[in-house]
Amino acid sequence: ASHTQKFLGVDALLHVTAQGVGAQDLKRHLHQAKLSGIQNLLVLRGDPPRGKRSWLPGDVSGGDFPRAIDLVKFIRQEYGDYFGLAVAGHPEGHPSSASIQQEIQHLKDKVEAGADFVVTQFVYDADKLLQYVRLCRDEGISCPIIPGIMPIQSYNSFLRMTEYCSVSIPDHILDRLSPVRNDDQAVKEIGVEVAVDMCRRILKESNGEVEGVHFYTLNLERSVTNVLLKMGALDWTGSEQGDAENLVAEQRRNRSPSLSEIESRSGRVLPWRPSAMQGRSQTEEVRPINWANRPKSYVQRTEDWDEFPNGRWGDATSPAFGEWSTLGHFMGPASAVSDDDRRNILGHPSTQQDVWNTFALYVERKIPFLPWCETAQIQPESYDIANELAELNRKGFLTINSQPAVNGLPSSDKTYGWGGAGGFVYQKAYCECFCSPHHLQTLVAMVKKDRNLNIYAVNFEGRKTVEEGASESGVTALTWGVFPNREIVQPTIFDPSTFFMVWAEEAFSLWASMWMNLYDFESDSFQLIEEIRDSYFLCAIIDNEFIQCISKNKASQDPPHTSLWEKIVDASQLACEQGSLQL
Repeated sequence: ASHTQKFLGVDALLHVTAQGVGAQDLKRHLHQAKLSGIQNLLVLRGDPPRGKRSWLPGDVSGGDFPRAIDLVKFIRQEYGDYFGLAVAGHPEGHPSSASIQQEIQHLKDKVEAGADFVVTQFVYDADKLLQYVRLCRDEGISCPIIPGIMPIQSYNSFLRMTEYCSVSIPDHILDRLSPVRNDDQAVKEIGVEVAVDMCRRILKESNGEVEGVHFYTLNLERSVTNVLLKMGALDWTGSEQGDAENLVAEQRRNRSPSLSEIESRSGRVLPWRPSAMQGRSQTEEVRPINWANRPKSYVQRTEDWDEFPNGRWGDATSPAFGEWSTLGHFMGPASAVSDDDRRNILGHPSTQQDVWNTFALYVERKIPFLPWCETAQIQPESYDIANELAELNRKGFLTINSQPAVNGLPSSDKTYGWGGAGGFVYQKAYCECFCSPHHLQTLVAMVKKDRNLNIYAVNFEGRKTVEEGASESGVTALTWGVFPNREIVQPTIFDPSTFFMVWAEEAFSLWASMWMNLYDFESDSFQLIEEIRDSYFLCAIIDNEFIQCISKNKASQDPPHTSLWEKIVDASQLACEQGSLQL
């Protein structure tokens, strides 16, 4: 739960049950939850005792807390208002209650004891759910009531679950499912349609009394993803070309997208996903761009900070920056596949061009993994420059981080927008790549001729560094926004000291820990990756000209502008024609 909040920026709702738990054990668990930054709990009595199918009237748990209401009272007594508490509601009654009216009275007692909102048992009868909400309001229960929705996954499991939980099934659902009961895919499709219809009806006919729903996924998120897509809550950013060649775990042909491939329609608060941990979510407003594709690693390395940024990242060699650890890889796509799978994805390169082509394939969404990226595909804002990036990679500029220039797009823009309504967002073009010493020479020569560019480069040993460009070295704002009644916000920056001393160490280490170790020590592939790591430079290029960027505004009359990507390609071609340049 703490990882969900820390690395994904999603508030967790931790389940706490009364069944068999003692007061001291509960206090220990709640203390750990508080230390982990968790602030929301779903308080339940729990499953019935072993040997019983369900709770019966008069049954109590075997621990210090007979019922869920006793948990609610204890947590409020010990922790005050620190935790947000949810309790269960049962739209079709509960086996331990004599009637639906008694069940609602029990719910009212829990709310009066300190519960903040209600999550209901899953339902398939929208009429009963709406009636239940009306009865709760009539009894004076005014807190949010969130209906439980569980998309149907298979016919047999659906029947077992509804029977076990005493949930009724409307005839019209059974009539649709019975003819295709042996076709799991058809059952899932109908299950998605049923869930969409229920959600829409509940949200529409509750007259504002229900503002959202809770999905029971059972760790099967694809049906829920499809429900959200059909309801217009999400946009799919996947590509057919990329899916057809995906080598992770399963072929992606003819299947629905997962949540990792979905971009939300709702605007982003910041260009990067904030952590939901208490304290950090309230104070962190700026991040260095270098970890844009490895945000979980960045959060892990800075989890002990008490302020953000910690002295503008200060001395990059200080203990303030946590040590980089390969343990961070459990959060990336590499954790989902074996070494054999990764070898299939990355291949057995024997030439530098083989490696260059692998980077290009990732940009083109034809393979789902690179060691420097935690996601299975490039960021949506890179789609606009994907062709240029692929060309750069095939020419030996191995891009691991990039963003195009943006000049005053609305903050509501689906690709680049962030920060709320009514604002305008800006960003400078940025390219971060590995390249050979010869390629670095072409980049330095390019920067020396263009007053708008800056370049920073460092090698594996950290002893050879390059700084050239329009201005002296300093922290540069790469993304910023202008919003009504607010100061200018600049959430993404480039800090040379962080780049040279902290990020470069991690970036170079990934060649060995996530690629080189896939091959035998004496193999050609091992020696090739080792040679690239030892000889290449990590470069960062900033184009300070963002005014005449290629605009998404079709009505723009700005003159044609040579993009950063075109400049790099042109410089490389010129160098090939003129021969090697000298730094």
